[in-house]
Amino acid sequence: MSKLHIDDIQISYAGEDLSQFGLFPLVAWYFLDVLKLRDLFEQTVTVNKKRNHNRQRKPKSREFSDADMCLGLMVLPILGIERVAQITERMSTETQLAKLLGLTRFFDQSTGHEYLNRFGKWHVRQLDLINHQLLLRHGACSTQPIIVIDIDAQTHTLESRQREGAVVGYNRKKRGKPCYQWNVAFVCHEAVAQRLMAGNTHCQRVVMDLLEEVNRKLGAPLMILRLDGGYLSGELLNDLIEKGLQLCISCRYDWVLSQGVRLDETHWQQIDEHTRLYDVGQTPVVSTCAHPLRVVLVEKKQTPFPGSKSQRKLFHYGIGERLAFHLSAKGVYDFYHGRQTIEQFFKESTGPFSAGKMPSQQLRANEAYLQLVTLAENCMLWFKKNFSLPNGCMTRCKRYEVS
Repeated sequence: MSKLHIDDIQISYAGEDLSQFGLFPLVAWYFLDVLKLRDLFEQTVTVNKKRNHNRQRKPKSREFSDADMCLGLMVLPILGIERVAQITERMSTETQLAKLLGLTRFFDQSTGHEYLNRFGKWHVRQLDLINHQLLLRHGACSTQPIIVIDIDAQTHTLESRQREGAVVGYNRKKRGKPCYQWNVAFVCHEAVAQRLMAGNTHCQRVVMDLLEEVNRKLGAPLMILRLDGGYLSGELLNDLIEKGLQLCISCRYDWVLSQGVRLDETHWQQIDEHTRLYDVGQTPVVSTCAHPLRVVLVEKKQTPFPGSKSQRKLFHYGIGERLAFHLSAKGVYDFYHGRQTIEQFFKESTGPFSAGKMPSQQLRANEAYLQLVTLAENCMLWFKKNFSLPNGCMTRCKRYEVS
């Protein structure tokens, strides 16, 4: 039995004696004693190693190791710290929390920024390798007989054009603002591969790269791909189908009707009070795609929130699929909307995990920061799976042992 980093955890709240850091002692125990994150960082990350410095100069002695820096930066969003610039103000007196992670104290904000700015492409790959090792040991994605991949992109609006790669591009919410495009591939709700690209990079350009990386990491050639309508193009569909990939993708309602499809009102299937489906069958979805897809049209009523001035809207869209097995129209609808869990990942990443608060002017430093955010989200996903209780509360955690 391995020696525990934290021997005993007891958390209790009484009256107004509350802690702003909640269950972080239990989280720290899980990161260090179960996931062995400190060991992984020490064995893999080499940002502070001598070979990365000018050999003509004496290497600068550093108080914090690579493992100290990576662990400290990784837990910032879990502790509720939105920016690296807030470390000095928020964590300078939290020595007990630092000791839970094996640090004597938390580093200051200048040390955190300087460390991220020394990341190169190879060091970003080292963080990705750590995420891959954790996925194989603790994730569910590596045990799936059929790999279902969800790929989506998120636009990160930036405060300044001085950031490397920050250009005006595909930014629907804030047009004309410089941005990054963050593309992520998910399997079983776990982030497996990612790319941070310049703001004018279209999401379709990185799909094949992400697919090849997922295939290399998980070693499963049988894959099903789920995409939203932003990836709909004849060129991409032709490439995916010719490579033998199965797919399920959202498509334009009016584009399907423009292919000569005639709808019979009696063939609509009502699946709930707000949604009905129409199974079109095999039909082209894009004029430049040489392969037809089976299409299910969706008509959905959206009811506004109580008290909202918005009017009830009626949405129309299609779902195209090319799968090796048959699903009913409702089965296609449910299977495609299984990808909506990745929207929760992006909401958490830009919300509690502060992925949009880019800490550096350098692209590699921001890539490293997003790799640490992804690590934190994956680890917290496994933590919640292992420790979520039926009643949703945990007031006392007794001694845990791991073998």
